[in-house]
Amino acid sequence: MEESDFMVIGRFPERIVVIGAGIAGLVCTLELMKQGYNVRLLEANSQPGGRIYTMRDQFADGLFCEIGAAFIGAHHFLTLSYAQQAGVQLINLPVPNRSLSYIDGRLIIDSPTEPALWPVSLTAEERILGYAGMLEKYLKPGLKATGNPFLPGWPTKQAAQLDSMTMEEYLKGQGASSGAIKLFEIGYMQMLGDGIRKVSALQRLLDLKMASSERSAKTIVGGMDQLPKKLALTIGSNISYGCAVTHIEHSNKGVTIQFNNSGEVFTICCDRVIVAIPSTVLRTIHFSPPLSKEKNDVIQNQLSTSVTRTVIQSRTRFWNNLSSFTTVNTDLKIGWLLDATFTQTTSRRGLICSYSSGESAREIYRAGNFNSTVSEIKQVLPELSYNYEGGTVFSWDHNPYSRGAYAWYKPKQMIRMLPTLSAEQGRIYFAGDNTSLFPGWIEGAISSALRTVNQIIAGNSI
Repeated sequence: MEESDFMVIGRFPERIVVIGAGIAGLVCTLELMKQGYNVRLLEANSQPGGRIYTMRDQFADGLFCEIGAAFIGAHHFLTLSYAQQAGVQLINLPVPNRSLSYIDGRLIIDSPTEPALWPVSLTAEERILGYAGMLEKYLKPGLKATGNPFLPGWPTKQAAQLDSMTMEEYLKGQGASSGAIKLFEIGYMQMLGDGIRKVSALQRLLDLKMASSERSAKTIVGGMDQLPKKLALTIGSNISYGCAVTHIEHSNKGVTIQFNNSGEVFTICCDRVIVAIPSTVLRTIHFSPPLSKEKNDVIQNQLSTSVTRTVIQSRTRFWNNLSSFTTVNTDLKIGWLLDATFTQTTSRRGLICSYSSGESAREIYRAGNFNSTVSEIKQVLPELSYNYEGGTVFSWDHNPYSRGAYAWYKPKQMIRMLPTLSAEQGRIYFAGDNTSLFPGWIEGAISSALRTVNQIIAGNSI
């Protein structure tokens, strides 16, 4: 079955199909429409957003929880610009004056005025520095050495050196003790790939740059999904949902795309196609003729971080009794605990969300024992036993249209793979945060979309 309204190729305006209505696909579509192209956006799900996913239907009192992207950095200027264009309302995230960690069975409070006595073996200097001081001492040289990836001549020799080692090897090279490294493995630094013992130091440090700012990060009032939904409204009927692409046939004359919709097979023809889906999903699409060996190799071998979220509904927000609680770093499989409803004030109920990554995320999902995960959360927050009302588990690995949360690189992969991932092949173009310097960030997805639009415009003479 064919879509006759999109069949004629080789005419102006060019007809372009975008595959995937995550942020990258939405921005590609919007910007190409502004340039006068005839664009059709195909999305396999029934709603836009991709890994910007705000879970709503599972909870009482209109509460919601961010399962994917949860905040926007104050220095994420592309994301802030599109948020402004979409007309969404932003709110600053609170900046706690202390941090909470759960290590070796006890809750530890750390603050500038009352430094924690960490239950790990630290050097005398590290104990004086404290956690924040250790971060400053060990990370600052590496953050500087990454350089500016947007300037000519990048990657520099220093950046290439960082890409040749793991983050653990980098920290050891800076003089970090095994105890300090153990602390760094508890919390945000561990949430990329399979942790600091496996991930490229260059990627880990570039990601820390994206996560860090002297100003407050922001989130969207009413849920992060408001951004893709409002962008999708602007695109309107040019989006087709429930369309899972299975085949792409391409030549120097045009592209033919086959997709499934409610059990039927459809064919659509166009001048060019933008593939704005993760490599893990791209592997399921058949290309004829096949992509180049180099292109196919990086698509097949790009890794994706395992992330499992467990969300618990609580009858009260008893955790407000813990001063400045918004997150707790733990050494348990549940990983990072956070108050998922700190911006939602219409209910006395609340949601606690755990963020497990890497092997812990895979173990939690494999075990399939929801109660054991809840038990770990109760270890950290015992009052949950008197407030528990139910919950749910979500694994990004087992979502068929993501098959993982965000891309990650082992040593010597990032610099080698990225140019090939982002390069076009004939009339096929590739967007998505996994083709950018900043996987897992909306900013990375948007930057990849703008790069792809420029590639389309530059290649218009083909």
